[in-house]
Amino acid sequence: MKKNLIKKVFAVSLSIAMACSLIPAANPVTASAAAPYVSLKTTFKTLKVGQKYKMTLKNNTINWKIKKVETTDKTICTVYGKTTSSVMLKGKSEGRATIRVKLATTKRKKNNTKTLRCRAKVVTTTPAPVDPGTTTQTDATVTTQQELTDALAKSGITKITIKPAGAVNFTIPTGTYNNVDLIVDAPQSEIENSATFKSITVENIKSSTWTEKGTGNAFNWKAANGRLVVGKGASVKNIAIPTASAKVAIDVQEGTIGAITVSAKLDLTITGKLATGAPAISISFTASATDATLSTAIKAAVSTASKIAATFLAGAEDSTIKLETTGISVAVTNNTTKAIVVTRNNNTTMNVAVGAKGQTVSSAASNSGSGTWTPGTGSGSGSGTVKPMSSNKINTGSAFNVTISGSAIGKADTVSSGSLEFSIGTEEKGVQAVSSGAIEYRVTTGYGYYGSWKSMTRGKVDENTGMHNYYVSKDTISLEGAISDKRTITFQFRVAADSANSAGENVNSKPITFTLSEFGADNKATISKSTVSIEF
Repeated sequence: MKKNLIKKVFAVSLSIAMACSLIPAANPVTASAAAPYVSLKTTFKTLKVGQKYKMTLKNNTINWKIKKVETTDKTICTVYGKTTSSVMLKGKSEGRATIRVKLATTKRKKNNTKTLRCRAKVVTTTPAPVDPGTTTQTDATVTTQQELTDALAKSGITKITIKPAGAVNFTIPTGTYNNVDLIVDAPQSEIENSATFKSITVENIKSSTWTEKGTGNAFNWKAANGRLVVGKGASVKNIAIPTASAKVAIDVQEGTIGAITVSAKLDLTITGKLATGAPAISISFTASATDATLSTAIKAAVSTASKIAATFLAGAEDSTIKLETTGISVAVTNNTTKAIVVTRNNNTTMNVAVGAKGQTVSSAASNSGSGTWTPGTGSGSGSGTVKPMSSNKINTGSAFNVTISGSAIGKADTVSSGSLEFSIGTEEKGVQAVSSGAIEYRVTTGYGYYGSWKSMTRGKVDENTGMHNYYVSKDTISLEGAISDKRTITFQFRVAADSANSAGENVNSKPITFTLSEFGADNKATISKSTVSIEF
């Protein structure tokens, strides 16, 4: 009996032991996990325009070092400030770009380099929600300096009107307000401006002075009287003067002016000195400017579609005049040291000699040919032949390219100097005339430059059309005044005048947009060389 009990106890103990052996240990021993691979802090990053982000490495257990960083589109997301363990990203404009980070380590003999990637998405700043019950202020009328300062500080303002009740003078500090139209109605005020605006309209101002120290401003000068001083280093993109009977004085104190457009009978006086190397001021008189007068002591390239009188004073040497249409004339007084060249609408020229007083040069309808006026006699050589416009046309179906490149000095919003270099077609593929006739070209820009007509070089005959190709191997135009939203050029072509006909009808290409690289610490930027196909 006792022996049977011992057997039963032993059997139960053995069963319990076997059961316990099947239960997992409370603290099992695990195999060592593989070390994680080195990677970027994130593989996808959303940035706002202007936002910065520091990208670092993680799981860097074997001393990986950043050797090179690239972005697929620096206009969307730029990279800078690289160290061996981090790099800075900055959102530039809306879009997507891929950032490539190349690594290397000395801890391995093999597999010791690798490339990591991060996709960047750049978005515009999300505007704060607007309470439907409130109205956002977009216009401001200011009467004091403090009110003007407060209005300029408000981001939602798109139009500021300076309209004081009395003689309050204003100073506008340096700033860029590309979304603000500035209107000035201040007949007793003087203004000194160093900022850049979307536009500036001067309705009324004290007759003494507006002092311009900004860069790239476009003026609509409606004031009946007034004096605009363009200070040293300042640049004015263009000035429109539309008010009849106005007396407008412009004093250039080593600044630059891209273009002036006169569209009424008025008196315009220009004095002073242009900045070194600045091109002649382009001054255009429209068909509605009949009997307007110009007096300039600064080099000017004048073109007119109406009858005008122009006086050139000492300092205006090498000025020129172009008569754009038939039935008009210009009365020239030349007090410079060089002859003034007048080009008629049919491209014939007349030199107005030094000392001439009010000598009249008429357009091709009444006076063609070439010669030199004799001071005081009122006479000149030429014939009275009226030449019809050439019936020859430009072949707008001919295929050719334009190549552009160049460099500029200035800021991202306005260029103060520099040039754009271009070539038009080749001797095998260029501009063609439907029938015989030489071809001329000129260049217009979106920032105030208007080129003169120039002859193109005659090239080879096109086997398909049987017409000669005309091309330009190299020419340049000024970049002064170019701004961020209007970096375009347009080419104009026409059949040149011949012995029987005046020049043909203008044919315009579609505008060609060019891009300046970011301005560096030296204020320099470049235009990458590019070739585009001309379209009409």
